[in-house]
Amino acid sequence: MAVSLESNQVDYNKRVVLASTIIVLIFSNGSYILRLMARRIQNQRLQLDDYLMGAALPFSYIPAVCLLYGLTVGLGEHVKDVSKPDLLKFNISLFILQRGNPPCLLCVKSSILVLYCRLFRTQTFKRVALGVWLFTAGWAISAFISNLLQCTPVSFFWNKDQPGHCIPNALITIGMTNGVLSFVGDLVILCMPIPMVWKLQIDKRRKIVLTAMFLLGGFVCLTSILRFIALAQINVKDITFTQVAPGIWTYIELGIGITSGNLPLLRPLFGRWIGIGSKNASQPTYGNGSKPLSYPLSRVTATGTGNRDGFARMDRSATDVDGDSLGSEVELNNSKAERGTSDWTGEGIQVKTDVDLKIEEIRHGIETEVRRTQERTPGSGLRSNPPR
Repeated sequence: MAVSLESNQVDYNKRVVLASTIIVLIFSNGSYILRLMARRIQNQRLQLDDYLMGAALPFSYIPAVCLLYGLTVGLGEHVKDVSKPDLLKFNISLFILQRGNPPCLLCVKSSILVLYCRLFRTQTFKRVALGVWLFTAGWAISAFISNLLQCTPVSFFWNKDQPGHCIPNALITIGMTNGVLSFVGDLVILCMPIPMVWKLQIDKRRKIVLTAMFLLGGFVCLTSILRFIALAQINVKDITFTQVAPGIWTYIELGIGITSGNLPLLRPLFGRWIGIGSKNASQPTYGNGSKPLSYPLSRVTATGTGNRDGFARMDRSATDVDGDSLGSEVELNNSKAERGTSDWTGEGIQVKTDVDLKIEEIRHGIETEVRRTQERTPGSGLRSNPPR
């Protein structure tokens, strides 16, 4: 009876490893493909954050491949049931698995920070972002080196038939320390954009939607906590059996990080299904029951010769203005074109309310009518300044 239960547990372990690895592979790669599709739909060229997130994918394949390979050399089984040659191969795969985590997370976090800096262009925010990136880079380097040198010589990690030694409980002590430092960095990155969003002069519902999009990274923090719990349960004397949960959560952390970093940029594909620009959103009405003219978020398009990053200036030539917006729009303008002020830098987040847009439309109409009047009376000497 005990043998049957043990056999069922081994089979369960292997099914869990296989299923979770395939699911995370699909989500991480699928979300990045959709990110590229969103860029293509908006006719935008790829930015640095896109390339960094793309670089994270190959590093995330390292633990995925090691987990799948581990199933063939004893992962999920008790170490007493694993042959010595297979145990050697398992230890090598475990050593390689640890190499992919720091560079992958460095690319993911760098991509997110670069995106933040393109959205929030204040000097204070950029300095904070630079400090967080330096902390992240330092963590990635130290985590990679500490994992690499936990045994002397390095090959003693997988081959104990030679003189050498390892740090006691290195998988727990080094892994837990690096995990805690990474978790702290995740929390800081997660919270960075929230104060900036709530300083924007937009309606509360839009602030909540934007906040929720930025807080998608909270899933990474959750997986980090679950990984801590799994690491604390490792038994180095039965490493092939107890490495299942830590190995799975290590890869899930990478996959969720990539997926969460991609999701906020998929609005062009799914914006109307996540509540942005919904036709059912409540809007103010005029006395005659008509809705005010506004520019829906789905009509934000890239114009001019500047960098196109998905948050470009709203195209004033759009003809399908239908009052779909929630009352105010957030836009990132990358050029000075068609701006009425000379001090506009073309950078950062700009907020336009429906009232602003309506005033600009009326003003533009008055200016056009004045010019037409002047053209019809060329000798009159009329030089009336348009109202401001």
